[in-house]
Amino acid sequence: MWKKIAAAVGCGVLLWSGSPAMAAEQDAAWLYKEACLANINDDRIASTNVDLFGPNYHWELNADGKILRDGSMRWYGNMSWDFTETSNNVTSHEDIPFYLEQKDGILSIYAQREYKWGKISLPGLPPELANAWKTGSLSFIDDSMQAVKNVSLTSDTDKMQGLRIVMDAGKMMQVSEKYLSGPANLSVKEKQEQKELLANLAKALQGTDLTVDWVISKADRKTVTISTDLTPLLRAYARNVINEMAAGKVKLSNDEREMMESLGYFSELKFYMTYKNTNQDENLVIPADVRKSAIELINMADIQKGVSEASQTGKKKG
Repeated sequence: MWKKIAAAVGCGVLLWSGSPAMAAEQDAAWLYKEACLANINDDRIASTNVDLFGPNYHWELNADGKILRDGSMRWYGNMSWDFTETSNNVTSHEDIPFYLEQKDGILSIYAQREYKWGKISLPGLPPELANAWKTGSLSFIDDSMQAVKNVSLTSDTDKMQGLRIVMDAGKMMQVSEKYLSGPANLSVKEKQEQKELLANLAKALQGTDLTVDWVISKADRKTVTISTDLTPLLRAYARNVINEMAAGKVKLSNDEREMMESLGYFSELKFYMTYKNTNQDENLVIPADVRKSAIELINMADIQKGVSEASQTGKKKG
């Protein structure tokens, strides 16, 4: 019986591997690699929209920016926030102009509220990852293919082609970890904490599918648009935090717990980005008066201290 089943499966595999559907999937995967390589050494202007919908809130970001081939980027735009108090059903609205700059692994966000500028400094995309694209792009792309579950061609016109990529978000995080050693100024202890943080994030997202719709130019394979529904990642992350709270690994206030429950079960997060070629002489800079007047609200030292304290608290409980 088992030999017959094995023979049937074997024949099925042979038939499938030679079928037009399998050939189309292989062609789509090749296009995906071509598109990845086409965007490595390129400076682009982009417009993006991010929407977060919840039971009693709506957060929307609209921005234009410049993404440089060295891994740095600059953005400017507006964040709008609508929130309804469940106790009295009163809705408030706020528009928050902002500038964002990533340079040398530091992400700086300047936001204006009540006519005052504040600044938040966070760990950004590490230079190591950007460098991986430049110096080891083929190996990075080959490694990332381990996380790709399926690539299909969804449209094909005279000028553009549409791809749909389904990937395991947790595996993609694991692949990225291989290329992230952390900023050079981090101590051994801080690097270990960063490693544990990334490992926990990879674990939280393991098995979570992310579907990306990617439209590329037929002439040069460069990106035209990218869109994806980030809801599965948002919910997987929030539910993992809730599970860690239940296990006593993290502490959440009632407001934080309610927010995580909202994010984990009811909220939706959508992402859309459009690219276009850029003029090399075109500059996108943060105004000098914004840099000068901005009050530092959060910086990397605070983040690292908080991670360290949380790590020590977890060890004491264990």
